[in-house]
Order: sequence, then C-alpha cells, then structure tokens
Amino acid sequence: MHIKESRTDRLFGLFVNIVLALCILSVAYPLYLVVINSFSDPSVVAQGKVMFYPIGFTLDAYKEVFKDSSIMTGYANSILYTVLGTAINMLMTIPAAYALSKKNLLGRNFVMKMLVFTMYFSGGLVPTYMVVRGLGLVNTRWAILIMGAVNTTNLIIARTFFASSVPSELEEAAEIDGCSQLQTFLQIVLPLSKAMISVIMLYYAVARWNNYTTALYYLPMSPDKYPLQMVLRQILVVINSIASGGAGDIDQAIYYANLQSLIKYAVIVVASAPLLCVYPFIQKYFDKGVMLGSVKG
Repeated sequence: MHIKESRTDRLFGLFVNIVLALCILSVAYPLYLVVINSFSDPSVVAQGKVMFYPIGFTLDAYKEVFKDSSIMTGYANSILYTVLGTAINMLMTIPAAYALSKKNLLGRNFVMKMLVFTMYFSGGLVPTYMVVRGLGLVNTRWAILIMGAVNTTNLIIARTFFASSVPSELEEAAEIDGCSQLQTFLQIVLPLSKAMISVIMLYYAVARWNNYTTALYYLPMSPDKYPLQMVLRQILVVINSIASGGAGDIDQAIYYANLQSLIKYAVIVVASAPLLCVYPFIQKYFDKGVMLGSVKG
C-alpha cells in the first residue's frame, strides 16, 4: 500500500527535484563546456560561440599537447608521486590518528596543540626551502614525496572517527582474547574504518595529483622528474610565447593565438581524466565517509 500524496507534497517534491536538477546542471555544465571546447575550432572558441556541442570538430589541441614526448614522462611521474606519496601519507596519518584518539596517551593534548598550530602558522617558503636544501633533497624525487606527508585536517578527521566510531568495548574484547595493540589496530580497527580510509586516501591522492608548486620550487634543474602538471605548464608557457609573436612568424603566431585557449581546455581534460576515471570505483566509500569530519571534537 502506498500513501497517497497530497497536492502540497507533490508540489514540494517537484520543487526539490527542480532545485537538485539546477544544482547538478550548475556543476556538470562547466565540465561539459570544457570538454566540448577542447574539441572545437579554435577561432570559434575564441569568439565564445560554443555552448552545447562542438563546432568545427578538431583534435588540434590534443595533437599539440601530446606531440611533446615529455607528456608521457609527466604522466608516469605523476602516477609515481600519487601512488607512493599517498602511501606515505596514509602510513603517517592513520597510525598517528589512532594513537591520538586514545585518552590515556601521554602528552596527547600537547601533541594535538602542536599539530593544530601548524594549520595557522608556518616558517614560510624561504625557510622551508633552506631546510629542504640542507637535507640534500633539492632536485630529487624525495622532495616531492616527503613534503606534505601529514595533513593536519585529515589527521583530525581520522582521529575523530577512531574516537567516536570504533567502540572501545571491541578493543577491550580483543585485548582479553590476547590481541596486542598492533593486532587490534590491523585486524579489527582498520577493517571497520574502510569508509574513512577511502575518503582520506582520496583527499591525499587528489592533492598529490594536482600539486605542481612543490615541483616548481624543488625540481628546478630536473625536467625529467617533472609531474604532469609541470609538463603541461611548460607547454602552455611555450604556446603563450609563440602566440605573443616571439617566434617571428606572423601566420604561426595568429594560428597559435587562436589555438591558445583551446589548448588550455585540452590541458584541463588531460590533467583531470585519470582522477575522473578512478572516482567511480571509490564513490561508494566516499558517500559513506563524506560526513566524517563534520564534527572535530
């Protein structure tokens, strides 16, 4: 038996659906616009005439991006930095968050205050660079992998989850059964924390994939170690210089001036596609864990 809806209920449902549709459209349309612009004629894109479908379909922008052999090296480097860097992030964050969730941990409050302090104050770029240079990490992959190994916000989210969502009685039962603290953490706590771990991992992976400033600062003489974002930045710099007339060929400068905005759209698609392909596989965990950090008690 279905409850018969009143006219007011139907109108309210219609209103909610319209609002949700508008919200989805406001998010999806800009992404769709970027994609169709990347496949459209450069002169049409420059005039802003592309609205709903590609006009003058062309792959010139992607040909210009992928003709640089360093693009695949950039992809490989970004994958390496994302996978290894995220693994380091999780290895540093999750055990620390679990330990800090224990009320009987000696110095727990002091450590948390020091961690929170780093969210608002830092030494700045120059002192950080001097430390990295002093450690001999400049122009090495470790400068990318080690920098930002722990994000305080993610650590607080994980700590809050362990403190509020993992029953202490379960851990006490495991201890009575003879489990060590490490066994309890690995065999009981982590399996119960898949949603939180997936969300934190996604946050770290996206940050790692999109990061290019670290490479800009600490890999100045190592283009073979550039991540994808740095390679794409170099391509845009070259295109901009040609479009501004630096090449001396007027016809070529005009062509690249029209192609310039098109390449920017193609670069966005190239840089975003891998994460968009991975996201559907972890969406179910993200839906479960997206509210984990709403209360940071």
